[in-house]
Amino acid sequence: MVHSQNPYRAILRRDYPEPFIALLVFVLGIWLWDHYFAKETSYAPGTEAVALIKIDRDLRISEGMAEEPAWLKWLVGVEEPVTVRRNALEAFEKLALDNSISPRGLEAFAIIKAEQDGLPLQEMLGKVLQGQMISDFEETSRQLANHRGTWWEAKLIGSMEENALPGVHWREVYGQDSIRLKTRAVVCAVSVWALGLIGLAFVPRALIRVAKGMRTEPKGYGGAWTLPLGLVVFLVATLAWIGFTMTLDIGIATLPGLHPLMGILLDSAARMLPTLIALGLLFRRPEHVVRVMGLGTKVELRVVLGAFSVLMMVDLVLRSLLGAGGSNDPGGGLSLTEAGTWGLVFAILSACLLAPLAEEVMYRGVLFRSFRNRLGVLPAAVISSAIFASLHFYDGYGLASVGLFGFSCALLYSATGSLTTVIVLHMLYNTAIKLPEWIVYHAPLG
Repeated sequence: MVHSQNPYRAILRRDYPEPFIALLVFVLGIWLWDHYFAKETSYAPGTEAVALIKIDRDLRISEGMAEEPAWLKWLVGVEEPVTVRRNALEAFEKLALDNSISPRGLEAFAIIKAEQDGLPLQEMLGKVLQGQMISDFEETSRQLANHRGTWWEAKLIGSMEENALPGVHWREVYGQDSIRLKTRAVVCAVSVWALGLIGLAFVPRALIRVAKGMRTEPKGYGGAWTLPLGLVVFLVATLAWIGFTMTLDIGIATLPGLHPLMGILLDSAARMLPTLIALGLLFRRPEHVVRVMGLGTKVELRVVLGAFSVLMMVDLVLRSLLGAGGSNDPGGGLSLTEAGTWGLVFAILSACLLAPLAEEVMYRGVLFRSFRNRLGVLPAAVISSAIFASLHFYDGYGLASVGLFGFSCALLYSATGSLTTVIVLHMLYNTAIKLPEWIVYHAPLG
């Protein structure tokens, strides 16, 4: 019951006309339509560079594990070399169609194509590059010896050495780097699987907790939110996030010499400011945010581990049904902003800490709660998770995976009343993706 002296009565009495809500939905819909259906003029700068990184390391890992047992390759998620080469050629073709491929990329394409089709390497290079030589024998050999070469450069220099004395002894270093990369991939995969297996012991607890949560009734101020109030707050904050993100992208593009730390701080601000706007529209004191949202509650770690294990099993099913292709991006979702030491800092802070915090407040704390007050738990979980997935811009498997993750988080929030628990699950889930990704694709080999 909201008392007459309670300042939140004024918030609950706010009247939001349907045309105003429709206008906000329309603006967001136009933006979503543009992202999903509008033809991209070109790939973002750096797409080829990150695609080359991914292709190189995928090729090395697949060749390094070619003789390993099938169960280990499945565990690590490694495909056969012929499949990896085919995927690489498809990525290069996408870049070529977009006129986003450089001579270095064409050289890599030619070498992979020759290997895939069993054709003479020099013949394919001559056909694709029209006699132009991209890689210098001595310089490329030194790069390979200094941990900076690629799979296709090793193939190229190896073929050149058939007709010339080796200038630099690079094979041992390259071999050690490939073994190191394979080991990293195996260790990362085994670590994530071990965490999932530990969580199996707590799956019954998590499922029982969720089942009980289906019968909970919304209470207090959070249970009194009207659907129009929640929608307006969510839409205003989301449109603010879009504006902040677009401004950030433009700013970074015009400041190429921007220090990585400044970029990290700007990204953090763009992530958190919309969340603060939403909370500012709904609350008057920080302690009220903590109490109503369930941010001060104890983390139910065993429930988190059980839910994580369930999500891993669901993800396996989705991969088998839909495949692992996530988008039309030749870089496979990787980003140069996550390369190097500063990239690791960015990935941890942005994807593993701030994104879970901001998204859980927005999608579960505000959006799901608002729909639940009006429609009940299951319809609210379905609708809010669909919106959550649509704003992540994946296709196929990725869209389904994110949607089911959001659905699980909504049910868990309803069951526990603890947004802190859901945030920790989200952090664990993102870390299990981002940290191995950085170790395998972005960490230096030397």
